[in-house]
Amino acid sequence: MRIAYFTDTYLPEINGVVTSLESHSRLLAARGHDIIIICPRYRRSALSAVPGVQVKRYRSFSFVTNKDTRVALPSMASVARTLRRFRPDVVHVHTPLSIGVIGLATARLMRLPTLKTYHTYIPDFMQYVELHRLLRLDDFQDRVVNSLIFERMFESGTWRRLARAGETRRQALEDIASVADSVVGDLAPTERTQLSARVAWQFTRTLYNRADLVLTPSVALKRELEAHGVTVPVEYLSNGIDMSLVRVKDSYAASGRLLHAGRLGHEKNVDVVLRAFARLVAERPGCSLDIIGDGPAREGLVRLAERLGVADSVHMPGFMDRHALGRVYRDYDGFVTASTIETQGIVLLEAMSAGLPVVGVNALAIPELVRDGRDGLIVEPGDEVALADAMRRLLDDEALRMELGAACREDVRPHALERVVTRLEGVYADVVEAHRARAAT
Repeated sequence: MRIAYFTDTYLPEINGVVTSLESHSRLLAARGHDIIIICPRYRRSALSAVPGVQVKRYRSFSFVTNKDTRVALPSMASVARTLRRFRPDVVHVHTPLSIGVIGLATARLMRLPTLKTYHTYIPDFMQYVELHRLLRLDDFQDRVVNSLIFERMFESGTWRRLARAGETRRQALEDIASVADSVVGDLAPTERTQLSARVAWQFTRTLYNRADLVLTPSVALKRELEAHGVTVPVEYLSNGIDMSLVRVKDSYAASGRLLHAGRLGHEKNVDVVLRAFARLVAERPGCSLDIIGDGPAREGLVRLAERLGVADSVHMPGFMDRHALGRVYRDYDGFVTASTIETQGIVLLEAMSAGLPVVGVNALAIPELVRDGRDGLIVEPGDEVALADAMRRLLDDEALRMELGAACREDVRPHALERVVTRLEGVYADVVEAHRARAAT
């Protein structure tokens, strides 16, 4: 099968979407499928090439506030030429931003079977970032809050104009800024939040209902999409993890060490983890928290640890690649997250595959993956006291850690990459067959 992927983020960027896409395409290519990934061009070269996978990169620009993320605005004519040369059997769109929108529009114009994966819970991103920050367009890629802007651009025809003719960086920025100004106006903060959520769902319906099928990495997200008006078929499919990268815990003797890992975005609520840990360490000196990862929230978290007086107990070593991270999960007593926007969470699954029990919050996919009292301990979102109590309970009870860790190892098996990709192959075949059946009638 010939599969074309569209994504606004790819290597050398590292995030959940990239990890999922790189893993899937690598295994699909090894199984004999032909893959092309259509994505932005970065100033840095990719960390590594994926054997058997073509990569078509389009010229891109970045915003001053987030130079690492690239934004590409290819013309539909150029994208159509790429697709005609490749001759895909199916098109799979992974992101809802510029390349994703243009890829979806072009595929529909060419009457190609098309599916989209809904990786990011857009409304919660909008609720966790105030709109005055939105106007600075910081963290363009991962804060999909600016889908508010893209919705108006979509309705006004700006997308079609950008895609048809292409624009200079300055012109594109001016267009986006003018749309943002017209959308936000003089709304009060509460009204802005309500408007953001409302338009986020409108944008979601507008975009995702144009696919033949939508995939989500959690059942909770499938239900949310269906409840908010996504009427095309929605199916659950885990992103999957490569369990061969993870070393399994062989001892549950207390180390007093806790772990949070992942991209350090403001919307991840790592500050809640820090505040809860500060409560914990005040009563249980000697324990430590490692926050592994990088992102726009990192500097603020460093300052917060200093203000809370726990800087000596909190270690923030920065980014760690998947292979290195897979070797260290087993060194900790528990994995802690306060994020409420997880549609799945690859690092969470990796931690569970190492037998590492989890302390998390009751939001979106977390309680679906981490069953309270079986795989970990679940508290209500934003409750620092309850989060600290759960961490304390985990650290104080070796038998509990061992019981929860064993369940994690068992419950994570359905997320094995090989099983997920086999299911994905079946999904592609079904979408292609259904498309051909509709074309024949």
